[in-house]
Amino acid sequence: MTDRARLDEITDGNRRTWDTWSDGYQRKHGDLLRSAAEAWGLWRRPERELRVLDAVAGRDVLELGCGAAHWARSLARRGARAVALDISLAQLRHAGRHGGDDPERRPALVQADAHRLPFGSASFDVALSDYGGVSWADPYRTVPELARVLRPGGQLAFCTNSPFFAMCWDEERRTLTAELRRAYFGLHTRRVSPDAVDFVLGYGEWVRLLGVHGFVVERLVEEPPAEGAHTTFGDRPAEWTSRWPIDAIWSVRKRG
Repeated sequence: MTDRARLDEITDGNRRTWDTWSDGYQRKHGDLLRSAAEAWGLWRRPERELRVLDAVAGRDVLELGCGAAHWARSLARRGARAVALDISLAQLRHAGRHGGDDPERRPALVQADAHRLPFGSASFDVALSDYGGVSWADPYRTVPELARVLRPGGQLAFCTNSPFFAMCWDEERRTLTAELRRAYFGLHTRRVSPDAVDFVLGYGEWVRLLGVHGFVVERLVEEPPAEGAHTTFGDRPAEWTSRWPIDAIWSVRKRG
């Protein structure tokens, strides 16, 4: 677990970085993410095929690390009472620009730190993160917070980096290789830029951490890109991702 001073430093660095990256990120990836709003991971596996999420109509749903809030907005159109949270005000500005015309089908936008969720206990039925807050905040802090804000029987669904990604990432060349470059045991942080850090855990540590905080693992989805799939994340080449998992898509449930 990261100590409080270090955690605050990481949080501030990630906020500054995403405020700086946001416009360029949305120019490069926004069309892909918007066109496949309900899809998982870097290769956008459709939710309608994977069927990871619970039903959302009439339920309270939190998207953690929403970016431009494409997931939350799509779920709101399907009847969810959706809240879209991000640490970056610049990302939330992009979310606001795509708000839609029907105020009853817009997610509420909240700027907050995933380590300190500004919601009461048992506020949500479903929480999800697609390379969002579960990836960019320390799981040792976010998992207990998500357990707190979910209702008994509530679902947490999230997509994050697989350990293979962290172990095979070539820091100098900024791409994936077929060689292990980092130990599996002790995975926690990964330096993404001079001021930004993301987080990755081993499978066993995820299962242990989730269990400690009252979650039961129901599914772990790892699949290669579909034939003909397209991504704008060019440093995750199809040749690599067709052999080893890059996305780890988890569905876990809070014990009732």
